[in-house]
Amino acid sequence: MESQVNAEIIRYAAGAAINAIKEKNFSSCIQMGNLGELNGFRLLTKLGTWPDASHRELYKCCAVTASVGYASNGSFLMALKMLDKASIFGLVREIIPEFFDYVESHAYDCYHFHTFDFRMPCAILPNYRESILHSKLYKEGLPSEIKYPVAEIDVGSSHVGNFHELYELTGKPVVIRNFAQSWSAIHKWRNMDYFIRYHGNRLVPVERGNMSEVTGMKEDLMSIRHFFTKFMIPSSSRVVWPLESNKNKTIGREIAYLAQHDLFNQIPNLLDDINSKPSLCGRSGPSRINIWAGTGGTKTPLHFDSFDNLFVQIVGAKYVRLYSQEETHKLYVLSTEGPSYGRQGNMSALNCEEEDFAGKHAKARDANFTEVLMLPGDLLFIPSKTWHYVRGLSTSISVNFWW
Repeated sequence: MESQVNAEIIRYAAGAAINAIKEKNFSSCIQMGNLGELNGFRLLTKLGTWPDASHRELYKCCAVTASVGYASNGSFLMALKMLDKASIFGLVREIIPEFFDYVESHAYDCYHFHTFDFRMPCAILPNYRESILHSKLYKEGLPSEIKYPVAEIDVGSSHVGNFHELYELTGKPVVIRNFAQSWSAIHKWRNMDYFIRYHGNRLVPVERGNMSEVTGMKEDLMSIRHFFTKFMIPSSSRVVWPLESNKNKTIGREIAYLAQHDLFNQIPNLLDDINSKPSLCGRSGPSRINIWAGTGGTKTPLHFDSFDNLFVQIVGAKYVRLYSQEETHKLYVLSTEGPSYGRQGNMSALNCEEEDFAGKHAKARDANFTEVLMLPGDLLFIPSKTWHYVRGLSTSISVNFWW
């Protein structure tokens, strides 16, 4: 009943918001936009998903309308917050580029003015390519040695020039070491203060905990400042996060992940820090670029994507395990009628690194896999439909390209 009321309110609010825009009634823009955005978010929280695609569109409409109202009276930080909410739920910046740029520019001026004298918390992540840390990752971060490594080539290898024929067309995973060492993000993003100082006011979706662990997972919207000061910086005090960290309920509450998010749509300036069109993605370039920024202990359960994937480690370190499509029948694929995160048929129930071979996952014992330790600057090609599992061995940031 409550959800039905929320749905009716958001429809009413969206209609009133559109009329307010037409009449240039900016006070009503704020009132109706906020009413629709609030009830739309309540609807999503209550049901765990939108009833249908129209509710997502109504939500974005209300958030943008509220932003217009706030911008009209000079409340640019609130205006940008509403645009961020709309972006998180699918607003493409290019639909209203001039307005987005206008609000963003003024909001940044306001944010930097108010934080100019603020004493920023600071943490600089170490370079995990250093031999002493490299050794520490293997010793403390992995429960066992890497026995089945992914094929590996150096960035200067002639094989890179033949990537399309040797790997993309054949669907073979490969690691290219040091591929992104020249990207400014490799050095710039090690400093946690960078994100707080320049983008701390931006709103982002953050997963807390792990969906596959006893602590469970909760999704929150929070500012980048809050995310980095409350999660990323404290996490960085632990140089290596062992697998056992996930079993500790107290530590589990400290795990947070800005996962698979198109932050570059929200903050295009971040594209200056990476190569946004790697040649390996072909002439048309990537269809989407995601950022993955998280504390140590983050886990992405075993799954596959329908796109070819270039996964680039920027700072910190991660462990990745891969299974080919041929192994699917051994991987206990979740039912499309099961948990919401498995309904697309691309998720496995297998708990990688802790497989229950003696019990419910006996078939997985014979499943062939490859594995790799990803260090800053390394690129991993994950072919379409290849199963992959990822665990953060430290506070880390990664970027992936789908094409």
